[in-house]
Amino acid sequence: MDGKSSKASLIEARKKFLAAAERQGWAGADGVVCALSGGGDSVATLWMLKEFFNGRVVAAHLDHCTREGESHRDAEFVSSLCREWGILCAVKVVDVHGARYKGESFEMAGRRARYEHFEETARKYGLSFIAVGHNADDVVETQLLNLARGTGLAGLRGIPERRGNIIRPVIDFTRAELRALLAENGVPWRDDATNDESDYMRNKIRNILIPWIKDNLNPGFENVMLGLARQVARETEEREAAVRRALESVSYAQPPALAAWRVSALKDFPDSMLYEMLRAQGALLSLPVLSRRRTEELAALMRRGGFWRFQWALDVEVCYSERGAGWLRRADVEKARARGKSRGENSLPWWAG
Repeated sequence: MDGKSSKASLIEARKKFLAAAERQGWAGADGVVCALSGGGDSVATLWMLKEFFNGRVVAAHLDHCTREGESHRDAEFVSSLCREWGILCAVKVVDVHGARYKGESFEMAGRRARYEHFEETARKYGLSFIAVGHNADDVVETQLLNLARGTGLAGLRGIPERRGNIIRPVIDFTRAELRALLAENGVPWRDDATNDESDYMRNKIRNILIPWIKDNLNPGFENVMLGLARQVARETEEREAAVRRALESVSYAQPPALAAWRVSALKDFPDSMLYEMLRAQGALLSLPVLSRRRTEELAALMRRGGFWRFQWALDVEVCYSERGAGWLRRADVEKARARGKSRGENSLPWWAG
């Protein structure tokens, strides 16, 4: 690429990056934590923050202790890159396989450990936002994943460009655009070889399904899906505000529950709203997304009433009685039951201590 083309590319990248900053509400922030894996997406995110953002930037990297030592070399790479750029890099080493909760998959444990580290870093340095490197391709892949699993309208957005303090500065860039930008500016990155395998559902969508659709149905498929994502995002903003108000109206604190609802108020909501409330509560607790069928099953149980337990994740259950519904870790449920038996009681509400 010649000098003029490279300059034009850089100007366009800056424009898209700063537009995302304005939309997502962090353009004037004092600083940002950048989640840095060493892959092309996260390195591009950090590079653009360095080049285009006026606030402080702190990088955060988690060494998962995996891939026969390759994760250690990732940590060495990001540390070296940050030293070269004059950016503070907070590296944390966690044996993710050994740190899994009972019944927790490696992927779930890794995500939990990463975000714990990102939040710890943000608190330590007094920064309000955490930037992650999800891009336009990730949006399309997530849309298809959600569609395959059974999703409501919100699932067709793919990945929201901001959720709480989590921001996605490069969500308007394709994976190819990000790597081209790095190559044009002589910025190195490390590719994870597992991204080229097709053993996992997302990688099958990335490496098999999307290329087949583009070759056989629509070469502009990704642009179509991104347009759909933006349309759905606009149409669901008002719906999400209503769901937040509904959650606030039924929620109350009831330790050791992770969340608790007053069930007497649920009769006032139509099924469609109850489904969205359940999805929103799961997202707030960072739980796995329930399929449409499982969401409808849970809503039907809440309509029916009684006394029951519903397994949402391997270690989290929704427990219900006439006094309330609570999201609890299974260990806390069993402790309460054990205390009830020791008192000679046949059954015990989930909140009893």
